[in-house]
Amino acid sequence: MKITVLYGNNRKGSTYHSVQAVLSRIQGEKQVEEFFLPRDMPHFCLGCFNCIKKGEEFCPHAEDAGPIIRSLEEADLIVLSSPVYVYDVSGSLKAMLDHVAYHWLIHRPHPPMFQKVALCVSTTAGGGLKSTLGTMKHSLRFWGVPKIYTLGTVVHASRWEDVSEKTKAKIEKRAEGLARSIGRSVESGRNPSPSPYKRGMLFLAKKLQQAERPMSQRDAAYWKANGWLDGQKPWKTAK
Repeated sequence: MKITVLYGNNRKGSTYHSVQAVLSRIQGEKQVEEFFLPRDMPHFCLGCFNCIKKGEEFCPHAEDAGPIIRSLEEADLIVLSSPVYVYDVSGSLKAMLDHVAYHWLIHRPHPPMFQKVALCVSTTAGGGLKSTLGTMKHSLRFWGVPKIYTLGTVVHASRWEDVSEKTKAKIEKRAEGLARSIGRSVESGRNPSPSPYKRGMLFLAKKLQQAERPMSQRDAAYWKANGWLDGQKPWKTAK
């Protein structure tokens, strides 16, 4: 199983240990690639639109963002993780997610994403889990990922060393169940078909690419090359 992990900060605190609790319990051979942000991708998106209008290779940060995106594309399991930063993901993780905008359903979705499994992990000393996990799930859904698991924990501490043994045991128990579920999902390869909402987004995207003057010629050419303007379905391309 190929696993790509994005950590929303460089610390190996409660969120890091929560991720490790799940990964260590996944059975079978694993190939894990981890990226720590901002260490491995220290740039904010400039809003230049190069990735959408010209191609991802024209992103001014392609040297740093490119290897991470390629790892996401090749993974069977994608893990996005971030502690709660003022009720949301860290700026470093959000900056990385911004660099994947061109893979959204409305632009150039990557067909294998429709077959992937994902896990979102977050911890907080107090509140903000729902909105933080929501940001990560939002990007994954718009990449086309059909099966998303979550692990969110209120740890009542700013350091892993100060987290109570009771809370650590709770994380370990949930991690064990998640590891089993994730393993079954990846092994089966039978992930849900796109929801009506995703199908609607893809239908809208198709109409945009068929327009006389599409917003992005690169997007339109991508859709045409994949046969998606001629009846082929993006989520079936990966099968």
